[in-house]
Amino acid sequence: MKTSLKKEITMKYIKQISFCMVIAIFATGILTWNIFLNLETKSTVSVLSHSAIRFHILANSDSVSDQALKMRVKESVVNYIYEKTGDFKTVDEAKNFILNNDKTIKSIATKAIADNGYDYTVSSTFGFSDFPVKTYGDVIFPKGTYTSYTIKIGNGKGHNWWCVLYPPLCFVDVSTGVLPDNSKKKLRDSLSDTQYHTVTKYNFKFKYLKFFNNLCQN
Repeated sequence: MKTSLKKEITMKYIKQISFCMVIAIFATGILTWNIFLNLETKSTVSVLSHSAIRFHILANSDSVSDQALKMRVKESVVNYIYEKTGDFKTVDEAKNFILNNDKTIKSIATKAIADNGYDYTVSSTFGFSDFPVKTYGDVIFPKGTYTSYTIKIGNGKGHNWWCVLYPPLCFVDVSTGVLPDNSKKKLRDSLSDTQYHTVTKYNFKFKYLKFFNNLCQN
């Protein structure tokens, strides 16, 4: 009886060890893949930091009315910029347009604010800013430092809104959650095939390694 029980425990232990070894091999593969992906992500951010222009609007505060106003300002400004830059083929064209028309853009923002019954000031900056990971439809921009155009409404203390002015990624098909083909074409033209793949596919997270580790401990 004792021999049978001992054998059963041993077999159970061997199965558990074998299972954990398979998981360890699989996890190693994922880890190696993630290391490669992180290197490729850094490369992608390096290229995008100069080939894309992020857009950033800071609300006056986090009040419901100020947040709603931020979205109205966004709509007016983005519509104007996209109307004027839709045919642009390079990021330099978009950059020069923004710099040369900064006063006009701020005037449009100021008018949108006044039309909604407020008198907040508007300021802007153009340069490099840090951004978290952000998804635009079926495209993911990794965390990093990017060229950006920022508009601050009033005190600029509220939650912000961001998108990409060039390539134009501010509008997503709400029915499919997918960006227009023309927008993705401009994005693809500025990246290598591997870099483009990096921003159009979801990545595995290290939480899966933790999950596998918990399996082996049970």
